[in-house]
Amino acid sequence: MDLPLEDNRGRVTYWLFYAERWVTAAYADVLRAHCQERGKSYVVTPPQWGALALLLVQDGMTIGTMSQKRGVDAPAVTGIITRLEQIGLVERRHDREDRRVVKVYLTEEGRDISLTLVSSVEHFEQSLKRGFSEGEMDRFLAHLQQLITNAAEVGGGAGDRFGSLPKLVMKDGEDTKE
Repeated sequence: MDLPLEDNRGRVTYWLFYAERWVTAAYADVLRAHCQERGKSYVVTPPQWGALALLLVQDGMTIGTMSQKRGVDAPAVTGIITRLEQIGLVERRHDREDRRVVKVYLTEEGRDISLTLVSSVEHFEQSLKRGFSEGEMDRFLAHLQQLITNAAEVGGGAGDRFGSLPKLVMKDGEDTKE
């Protein structure tokens, strides 16, 4: 049987999956090296960095808010926070006004490592953009957003189910499709 699955050169799903694996692995290596260079007994993973970065910008969020901002299911965020809590980078505290509400805060160690990670993460981000002009990168990101929108339509709305996908606007004034 002659199936169209043998040649992956033009398959969007193949290349997105492949890129995601390589970028995530390289990102993990950058975070691991950063922690090791500072003599830390722990390693921050890419999902953990996402949570730490949120708290660095706005400390004291609920898991629900973090879930929505990161576009990740709440149980997954709970697991990430639990692991960060175990290594001493975050802590959960009851809200002073409503004791039923639990918020997540950076510990002193969590804030210190997060602040130092920013430069490594930014350097990695710039490395990924190497070889692209600003306009090419804007178009690339707009195309990725369109792929997510298309996937959401085909897959029953699973794309931007959290409403956290940023609206991209082309630098030359041409709006991207929404």
